[in-house]
Amino acid sequence: MPTQTPRRPAPEAASAPRPLHTPSASLGTLRPVHRRVTLARIGVWAALAAGPVALAVACAIPRTVVATAQPTTTAPAALRNPDPAGVATLFCDLWLRSDATEADSATAQSVHALAPSVDLPTGSGAAAAQSLQRTVAVRSAQLSDGSWSVVVAAQFTVRDDSSGSSSGSEAKTIVRYFAVPVFASDSASGTGAFTVTAAPAEIAGPGAAKAADSPFENPLSADGSLVSSLAEFFDAYLTGVGEVDRYLSPGTELTAVSGSGYKAVTVDQAAADSDVAGGAVPGDGTTVRVQGHVTATDAKDGQWPLVYTLEMTARSGRWEVTALQAGAPAKTATAKASPAPTSSTTTAVGGAAK
Repeated sequence: MPTQTPRRPAPEAASAPRPLHTPSASLGTLRPVHRRVTLARIGVWAALAAGPVALAVACAIPRTVVATAQPTTTAPAALRNPDPAGVATLFCDLWLRSDATEADSATAQSVHALAPSVDLPTGSGAAAAQSLQRTVAVRSAQLSDGSWSVVVAAQFTVRDDSSGSSSGSEAKTIVRYFAVPVFASDSASGTGAFTVTAAPAEIAGPGAAKAADSPFENPLSADGSLVSSLAEFFDAYLTGVGEVDRYLSPGTELTAVSGSGYKAVTVDQAAADSDVAGGAVPGDGTTVRVQGHVTATDAKDGQWPLVYTLEMTARSGRWEVTALQAGAPAKTATAKASPAPTSSTTTAVGGAAK
């Protein structure tokens, strides 16, 4: 029986290919993409154009110049005239100790550092008998050419061998005066510049000036209330017996003297500038000026005469110290009624008011 080979089934007709996009889908998808591309291009061009435009705008806008305050330098205050008194004193001391026979000594070199052209003295037996103790300037005067003349006092201890005594020479103290010419100027260092222009000239000592009449013309009784207040005050002030504050007007402060070693004080005499101080204590606020002469005795019974000028104010039936001053006023003052001392009270010397 013949064998039949099975036949393959005939392939079906190929179906038409399916389109990837429908026309409607393609248009709907491309429009947003095209829109994004367009916006992107616009953004790029805008960015590129922004630079030149911004530069043009910056150039077109007028610039405002703001003035900056420059640091200023304050000119230094005018330097005061240099004081040649110290240099003149030093020079005179060195010059009096120098010797022309020892021109290379340290003393001679110090002299020539201050006065290059000045000649040195030559020592002698008489000069050796005078031992220089110290020098001090007593007067300075500026001359018309701008230089200075300084009067210097030199204190010597002199041995007197003329007596021929075998017990040794006797010593005494003498004072000689020298006028020293000095040229002075300011320097950048602030120490000044000085040159002694010639050797000193020995001159006579200064005369006595006529002092003004004392305004304290009203002597006070030793047993009066004001002198009693002075005695108590000086005991506390000079010897430390009691507290100083209890004798002071309100607002006045004084510190007791220390280191003097006084053991007792006596008021020898006192005088006021007004007769108000001599009677009973006047009303509160009355002020007088008083000068008191006191003697302070130290631990070895040495006596020291001291003079004080004070301002006293009456308060609550007693006198209180308002100010302790140096020297006496030039004009006579009169007692006056014034308000009680306040915090503005001034103490010239020896203490401070608050």
